[in-house]
Formats: sequence, structure tokens, C-alpha cells
Amino acid sequence: MALSVIIGLIVLGILLILVEIFFTPGFIIGLVGSAIVVVGLVNTYSEYGYGTGNITLIGVLVFLGTVIVLAFKNGIWNRFAIAGVIDGKANNIDKLTINVGDVGETISAIRPAGSAIIGGQKMEVHTEGNLLLAKEAIVVTKILNNKIYVEKTN
Repeated sequence: MALSVIIGLIVLGILLILVEIFFTPGFIIGLVGSAIVVVGLVNTYSEYGYGTGNITLIGVLVFLGTVIVLAFKNGIWNRFAIAGVIDGKANNIDKLTINVGDVGETISAIRPAGSAIIGGQKMEVHTEGNLLLAKEAIVVTKILNNKIYVEKTN
């Protein structure tokens, strides 16, 4: 196999490995890139002997290691990482000032769970099987296991 083909295989394999690391999730592209690099290295060993093969192998490993370390050190990974933060929260009963008997209004339909405003606070509420429409007046019937149960007021 010609030297240019071996170099081309190794360069293509390295590029696929780098694409896998920095751009695409999964495993396939990196696996294909690794296989192409191995084919290039095997051909280097068979065509040019152990000395050239070892030098090529060490060169590939040093190059990949250096590129990966520099990329992470320089913050290139931050361009690809998701910077969003999930700031949602569940009802924290200890911090709520909601008591049995408080009244409020549904925001969404409750079938059997939905959203309501009780005491000026928006929260998730549940019924015991009854379906409630949006904008209905409700009353808190019980608070059990961090769930607020409500029913329609008369």
C-alpha cells in the first residue's frame, strides 16, 4: 500500500475520532475512525516494519492526546456543552404556608393533577378522582406525602 494511502487512512481516522469527541454523540463514528486508524497502522507495520510502525503509533497517540488535552484546557468543550440550568422545583411542603381549608383557583384542568393558585402561590395540586376545569374555585381538603389535595367549592 502506498505511503499516501496509509497517511490518508490515519488522518481520516483521526478526524473521525475528533468529530466523535467534539461534535456527535454516540459511539459509531469514533469506532469507525478507530478502525480506520488501526488499518492504517497495521499497513504501516506490514509495509515499513516495526520501527516505522512504532513511531507512527506513538505519533498518533501523542497527537490525539495533545489535541484532546488542549481542547479541554482551552475551553472548547464549553461551546458544545449545554449551559442551561434547570431551576424548576416541586412543592416543598415545609416552606408552604398552605393549610387545609385554604381556598384558591385552578389554573389548568385538574385530571387528577394540575396547577392552581392558592394563597398567591402557584403549585401542583391533585384531586381524589374528580375532574376540575380551569378557573374553578377550589378548597384544600388534605396535605399528604407532599401532595396537596383539593376539591371544588360549592
